[in-house]
Amino acid sequence: MTRASKPKVAGAPLHADRKRLVTWARHAVTAAVLSFATAAGGQNSQQDLPRWTDGYLYIHHISTGRGNATYLVMPDGTTMLIDAGEADPKFIARVAPLKGFPARPDAVHSAGYWIADYIRQFAPTGRPLGLDYALVTHFHTDHIGTITPSSPASQVGSYRLAGITEVADLIPIGTLIDRSGPPYATPVDLRDCKEGDNAASLANYLSFANHRLRSGQPVVGLHAGALDQIRLRRPARYADFHIRNIASSGVIWTGRGEQTEQYIPLDAVKDCHFDENPFSNVIRLSYGKFSYYSGGDIPGVPDYTQPFWRDIETPVAAVVGPVDVMTLDHHGNHDSTNGAILRGLKPRVIVQQNWLSAQPGEEVVVRMASHEFYPGPRDVFSTGMSPETRIAIGPIMDRIYKSYEGNVVVRIAPGGMTYEVFVLDDKDVQRKVTAHFGPYKAE
Repeated sequence: MTRASKPKVAGAPLHADRKRLVTWARHAVTAAVLSFATAAGGQNSQQDLPRWTDGYLYIHHISTGRGNATYLVMPDGTTMLIDAGEADPKFIARVAPLKGFPARPDAVHSAGYWIADYIRQFAPTGRPLGLDYALVTHFHTDHIGTITPSSPASQVGSYRLAGITEVADLIPIGTLIDRSGPPYATPVDLRDCKEGDNAASLANYLSFANHRLRSGQPVVGLHAGALDQIRLRRPARYADFHIRNIASSGVIWTGRGEQTEQYIPLDAVKDCHFDENPFSNVIRLSYGKFSYYSGGDIPGVPDYTQPFWRDIETPVAAVVGPVDVMTLDHHGNHDSTNGAILRGLKPRVIVQQNWLSAQPGEEVVVRMASHEFYPGPRDVFSTGMSPETRIAIGPIMDRIYKSYEGNVVVRIAPGGMTYEVFVLDDKDVQRKVTAHFGPYKAE
């Protein structure tokens, strides 16, 4: 597959006046976005993102409007994709009047197609296209993709294509890492979970994983506490780079060696009616002085009817420590981003990957903006934002948010001493830079 150009819409050509009107409207929207970025301290640009070169670390938060996807190019060119989601349209319809986001760059193609297209554009040049790792944080559809009756069948295995399975059919994946398998028996035998909105997509993912195993392709569970499970292909060249596995399936690193604690009790879940989010994979990446946190959808604010272990963020924060950049847990939903994780991580830059108008919760924005948890400035970048959300939460958002839409790319300089943030146009397949922030000093 060659990199796609922007698909044409079928039908009669637009009248010339209408063409001019549409063009004007697009320019007006773009100008408004760029104007906000400039006011927030960013530099405007319609240039290409600088290409990856040896020694740089790139972290691309891909905006599809439909779920999470993060593409990493590590200092030696090792690559990893974290999640490839496509949210369930039935779920979005059921939670109305909440609204899902517009598909980016468009809805002509699936999220999996556009994620693969994005990777093709920004993959390291001069080497075969592929992913050394794909890390699935947990098994919700906005992280693995939604299977529907119209999802096409794979040409290589007995599974259908959506999200991570579609990406894998378009771009070779070296090692697939998820939170539970094989044998997929945590917290219960997942092969027995055949009811509920997520069941078809989970079963499809398990079929995909089984196909890989039968074909001799690695599929492993994330080992909490490990420091070398996700490693560079040429680790000797960058001894100051590593990824620490913090948590997986309710097991959390203690901060000592590779010791772990079974934080979620083994008998806490007895059947398939459980919430996936607390079992998410959590990692901390370090490169020189730079550090980055990714926590999937772990919650941190249980209500009074829920057990203590619903707060995964507090014990995670205790061992992660300060970072330069963090992604918001659970898209910034109201049950995430508690005071403990903000106090522990003290992020200078926060990236929100969201796709629903309930994200972020107002209380999450208030906590992010508060200097009671940690002092100093903080810049928040969102891959998308519902206009209704900005209106409802109000001016406090503009105090900390520097961008409300686009692909958010963190570019870390060789050695990890400084980093920059680029925002790329997510409505056009050229993905030009619309705003640039930094450099920031890694702490």
